[in-house]
Amino acid sequence: MYSDGLPLTTPSLAQEDLPRYVIDIQGVSKIYRSYTKPSQRLRELFAAPGEHFFRETRALDDVSLQLKPGSRLGILGENGSGKSTLLKLICGVLTPSSGSVHVQGRISALLELGAGFNPHLAGRENIRQFCMLHGMSGDEIEAAMPDIIRFSELHEAIEHPVKTYSSGMAVRLGFSCAVYAQPDILIVDEALSVGDSYFQNKCLHKIKALLDEGVTFLYVTHSADGIRSLCEQGLWLDQGQVRLAGGAREVGAAYQAEVFRRMAAAGFQRKASGTPESAGTAPGHSPQALHQAFAARIAPLRTGSGEVRMQYIAVLDENDQETDHLPFGSQVRVRLVYQVQQAFSGQFSITLGITDSSGRQLMHFNAASEGVFIPSEAAGGGLRQVDFDFACPLCPGEYGLIAGIGTFTENPVNPGQLMVAQVVDYCAGGNRFAIGYPEARQNLWGVVHVPHAVSDQPWSG
Repeated sequence: MYSDGLPLTTPSLAQEDLPRYVIDIQGVSKIYRSYTKPSQRLRELFAAPGEHFFRETRALDDVSLQLKPGSRLGILGENGSGKSTLLKLICGVLTPSSGSVHVQGRISALLELGAGFNPHLAGRENIRQFCMLHGMSGDEIEAAMPDIIRFSELHEAIEHPVKTYSSGMAVRLGFSCAVYAQPDILIVDEALSVGDSYFQNKCLHKIKALLDEGVTFLYVTHSADGIRSLCEQGLWLDQGQVRLAGGAREVGAAYQAEVFRRMAAAGFQRKASGTPESAGTAPGHSPQALHQAFAARIAPLRTGSGEVRMQYIAVLDENDQETDHLPFGSQVRVRLVYQVQQAFSGQFSITLGITDSSGRQLMHFNAASEGVFIPSEAAGGGLRQVDFDFACPLCPGEYGLIAGIGTFTENPVNPGQLMVAQVVDYCAGGNRFAIGYPEARQNLWGVVHVPHAVSDQPWSG
């Protein structure tokens, strides 16, 4: 709890002593004063009433927040929205300009890469210092030490100075300390994105284990999918103010819709000459804007002869509404919108690929294998669409969509496999979507998950 603006250390809370709110923020604002030159600070001391020489920057403006024990809050917002300032107020690193901040319980925070580590000390000594600063006793530190080293997987480097660590190694050490410091409140920002995918997955499982134990969790991210998979509540900050607060799915969807709207507006505002137009011409979600933004996104890697051009790729939910987030194990429809630019000969067809975050293709569909081809008589006409419907076996995560138009021939080596004969249009990075975690607990690992049965019986020999 804060008293007179100073953070007070509160011991770890027993279950029977849990307060109504572990974090209670009421009407908090944080204002920074900046001066263009040092002499203005001195002039400020002798200024007449109402005369000022500083410029005020309002990092937070009348923000209120209450979290009960065991809450899971995701905080979204672009750079400069006030996310880091809010976390630093909760951790006691900063004091508010107005309003009140009350926090109960031991906080463990991973706010910045390697924050709080002494680069000249070995990893083991930094672990001791970190845990000591978080209120752990000597015996508790020594008991947790093997678990921290084991989780970080820094056995060979633990006696080396932290200044010799790579950024990924520093993340491993920082996160390992944070989760084994016996926190009542765990705060994590996107520092984890520096780590490799293996360690990120390991961290997610550790976080979920802590959540099952009732730890209050705050997660700061730019990814709507992150809060929807890990959090129950969401808070969207925009220029220091609360834009939206509510359920994680609701807030995540609203934030992602705003991102899409801005992407569409940016694509529409770009003239053919490359000079920007005024912001007032942006039509938001209009089809023209979406197609303009799509073309701008795929332009760097687009190839092909161009008789037919892809105009848009959309992921649709069970209500046939465009979305960027799908429930695990759901039926998926991907719609590819195209236009025939000029007459052609031959059988043109459309392919769809689903990729992981590194661009590796995981799934592939070809309309030609189903006997669906682009009608040549559609030249000069309007937009057309091809829908791919399938049950999605992908595990929770983020995925990309690529598409192609071309002619195909059978592989002479592998009968039944089609090979590209001519590339008419190729679009990488056409869209993205995420698969969410199911509400019922499942052991989800790897890339795909298929329904299966398990039986146990004596060996038949």
